[in-house]
Amino acid sequence: MHGGGHGNLDPDSLTVTTLSGTVIIQNDLQHPQYFLDANNDGTEDYRLNFGPYWYEPDSSNAVRPADGEQVTVTGGLHESINLEISTLVVYEINGEFWREPYYSYWNNFDGHGSGGHDGGCGGHSFGTRHDTLEYVLKEGTALVDTTFFMNHYYLDVDNDTTVDYFLNFGPWWYQPESGAVRPENGETVTIEGGLIDGVNFDIIVVYKINGQVWIDSSNFRNGIGGGWITNDMNDQRRFHNPYDAEDHFTVMPGWNQGGGHHGDGMMPNNLFTQMLELYPNNIPNAQGQGAFMAYEFGAFGENGNNMCGDGFNNHMGFSSQSNFQFHYNDIQIQGNEVDENSIGVKYWDGADNNWKSISNVSVDQESNTITYSSEDLYQYVIVTANKVTGIESTEEDQLPSDFVLKQNYPNPFNPSTTIEFNLLKADQVELNIYDVLGRKITTLVNRSMQAGSHNIEFDASNLASGVYFYQLKVGNKSSIKKMNLMK
Repeated sequence: MHGGGHGNLDPDSLTVTTLSGTVIIQNDLQHPQYFLDANNDGTEDYRLNFGPYWYEPDSSNAVRPADGEQVTVTGGLHESINLEISTLVVYEINGEFWREPYYSYWNNFDGHGSGGHDGGCGGHSFGTRHDTLEYVLKEGTALVDTTFFMNHYYLDVDNDTTVDYFLNFGPWWYQPESGAVRPENGETVTIEGGLIDGVNFDIIVVYKINGQVWIDSSNFRNGIGGGWITNDMNDQRRFHNPYDAEDHFTVMPGWNQGGGHHGDGMMPNNLFTQMLELYPNNIPNAQGQGAFMAYEFGAFGENGNNMCGDGFNNHMGFSSQSNFQFHYNDIQIQGNEVDENSIGVKYWDGADNNWKSISNVSVDQESNTITYSSEDLYQYVIVTANKVTGIESTEEDQLPSDFVLKQNYPNPFNPSTTIEFNLLKADQVELNIYDVLGRKITTLVNRSMQAGSHNIEFDASNLASGVYFYQLKVGNKSSIKKMNLMK
């Protein structure tokens, strides 16, 4: 279901289901709560999630149902992990569109419109449209939509409970070192950022929230993850992932001097090239490849066409070698049970509709970098690896060590869980939470602790659904386990 930048790209989370029945509305909270009686016995069988109270579709005439109304709804079924009734995230009601199942971009730089890419090519890159951002300072109320796989954040600046701006906090896994956190629904915030013209709402790329740095604004100075290369440039030009400067690619002079190719056309004099890191599930056809990192590249001509997009077999050939470097960390390796000795890089060949390996890849396990050189700029690139066999040790295996780290409970959880560990002697202890790409989310413990059993509560109210890792460090030893937040 990949297309136009949106669709259900995480089928393991929700199952598309169609149900009919009678609507039951409860008004005992601040906003109405919707339920469905599917067997007409007068009791609630499913909770209907229509999104935030202020949401209305702008591309259909669908409206929220009345109490006692007979409806047919299609949506994503979220099975309850407790004994409560399950939730149906509504996509259609009585055959009319209500909302998109998921918004697949992590970046949301291009607004909430279908397509939304220069030249109409598929993918997430958007080219030159946002190569300059206007600085803005806005104060208002945060409106948070938690019904997508990744939370969406909006800003209401005139207190009329309607959206004025979309707030782009970057990929859902990003967390700044400053300690700043994403806002809660209804929270009053001051936002500094770069303004982008969006499709339905103007977008603010957040630089600061309530005076705390979210991301270095200089990362966006030359375009989000990209910039221009020209036929007369004398020096190499490097462009990096705006959320990790160690992820980058470098274009050399002479890139368009004879021998270059893109489809059947002539090599342009100027290109806007761009690099974005994506969640691997958002790369089309990447399932089953063992991908734990993923990237998309764009090469946009002056007319806005992506010359390594779908219409050009998903790649573009330069006349000179470009250098690529991808960066990972130990949490990604250990948490995903990756065999570091098996790391490889693949590209999507649009002509053969197949993933193919890049042969000259070098992996530096000391610096956690993956490098290669190529004359070809591929639209989709994934970093793959095999899983380590037998990485999970039992508690009995751990007993001779200085500690035992147990599986969190409950797991899956929403929104809090307990992490338990046993110390066989007093020692310095550090307990950290990481996202699926290995970025540190928070530190729960960093102090000396006595021997014995310890229970630490972790509250994930401000985080999106997904896989997270927790790492316990005791002295010079550590252990990592995986947990699943399901909202």
